[in-house]
Amino acid sequence: MLSIKTSASTSNLGPGFDCLGMALDLFNHFEVELSDHDELINVEAQYNNPDNLFLKAYHKAMELIGKDDHVRVCFDCEVPTSRGLGSSSTLIVGGITAASALHDNALSRDQIFQLASQMEGHPDNASPCVFGGFQASMKREDRIFIHHSLSIHPEFVLTVFIPDFEVETAKARAILPDSYTRQIAAANGAKAILTVKALENGDLDLLKEAAKDEIHEPYRKTLIHEFAEVEKIFKENTNGVLLISGSGSTLLGISMNTFTAYDKMENLKHKWQAKQVGVHYKGVEVYEI
Repeated sequence: MLSIKTSASTSNLGPGFDCLGMALDLFNHFEVELSDHDELINVEAQYNNPDNLFLKAYHKAMELIGKDDHVRVCFDCEVPTSRGLGSSSTLIVGGITAASALHDNALSRDQIFQLASQMEGHPDNASPCVFGGFQASMKREDRIFIHHSLSIHPEFVLTVFIPDFEVETAKARAILPDSYTRQIAAANGAKAILTVKALENGDLDLLKEAAKDEIHEPYRKTLIHEFAEVEKIFKENTNGVLLISGSGSTLLGISMNTFTAYDKMENLKHKWQAKQVGVHYKGVEVYEI
């Protein structure tokens, strides 16, 4: 039996819309073995069916490998669903990796990345989930996905704020405009580049200016209850920057100081889990058990 470990990821990081992503040390674990039929254990009833993303990814990978074996999977999931923490990527990458690992590592890590990105439709969560760390990624004109590892300064402290409500990815996509002015497009491109440099160099003052996204955050903030209240608490406590993680509803705090204002979070109407996290650099992992 094998254990597959996949990490949560936060994407966009402000202006890096659909291209920047970072792996976090929140994990999903899957114990897998070959079986004569598909079996999903410790899964909510609504996900215990052939449409389960792990299972769909497993069989997509099996088509690539050229076999038709089934799998028994026991789920132990820490990454919440529909919260902007790359839950779908953890399942997709987990399923593809399981198929590969159970068949003598039939797929390379890049093949896992390519298939996961195809299934997701974009690579910003798949890239950090597969390779770990802070990643920039894109799709070439020939439909091949490429990625590049970036650096984040070790003095930055990351805090995720996970609420008790979801933001559906489809709704978060639908709220965005169909087009943007040339001015906004140019400004956001510059901001994405400077955000990467600020994160690399530990330049919080630069990050405060560069991370002011104009493509998605102004619209998606309206879908996240108490965004302004959480932002106020975080900034007053840490002097940091608060961003939307993926399409939400989780928020990502980046600062030089550790967040400590848990008592103020308890006064909000919604229940928010504030959790300090680190960057996970190993990517998807496979263990024998």
